[in-house]
Formats: sequence, structure tokens, C-alpha cells
Amino acid sequence: MRLRTLFAALLPLPLIAAVAPRSELVTLSGYYTVKWEEQSLRVCGERGPWWVSNPGPVLEPYRELVEGEYGTIYVTVRADVTGPGMFGHMGMYRRAVAIREVVEARAATRDDCRARNEAD
Repeated sequence: MRLRTLFAALLPLPLIAAVAPRSELVTLSGYYTVKWEEQSLRVCGERGPWWVSNPGPVLEPYRELVEGEYGTIYVTVRADVTGPGMFGHMGMYRRAVAIREVVEARAATRDDCRARNEAD
């Protein structure tokens, strides 16, 4: 009887996984920022920052470019992106990204996103 109950409880899991939102690997450019209780990516052309759930390979260039614990760099990365939701500290971010590859990382300037938008 216990096995049947366990099987009945586990049966819906593949169905739930099939309808759960999946992430997609995309190329993003923007400002990667680390502050108190914040690790975010403000993607050029998007509204508001996205939570960085896994900074992965961006940490090495970040440490090379930023003095101290907190700062901002400009990056182009390949990352998994979630669908809309509530992520990060107190659910304040509408998307989350897990960085998988760094294409470019450099010191940030105020006009990085503007220059990118003009090039597109």
C-alpha cells in the first residue's frame, strides 16, 4: 500500500516539469553590479536589473577590474535566463540569469548601452 501511495504522489511530477518555465541560453550585454545584498545584471534595452543567480565565469574578470568588494563592470555574456517571476533579494527582480560564458568584460562607462544600441 505504501508503494502505491508513493507512486501516486510521484506520478504528476513529469507533468509538472513539462509545464514549468524553462530557461534559454542567450547573449546579453549590460552592467554587472555587485552591491550589498545585490548581484545583478542591468541588460541594455531592458527595464530594471535582473538577479544573477550564478555569476560563474564573470567573477574572475570582475575581480580584475574592480577594486574592493563592490562595483560595476560592463559585460557581454552567454547566460540561462528565466521567465518572468520574482527572484533575488526579497523577490525584487523580475528575471534571473545564470552566466555560463563571458564574451567580453571591461570597465563600465556611462555610455556603454547607448553605444551598443547605436551599433545595432
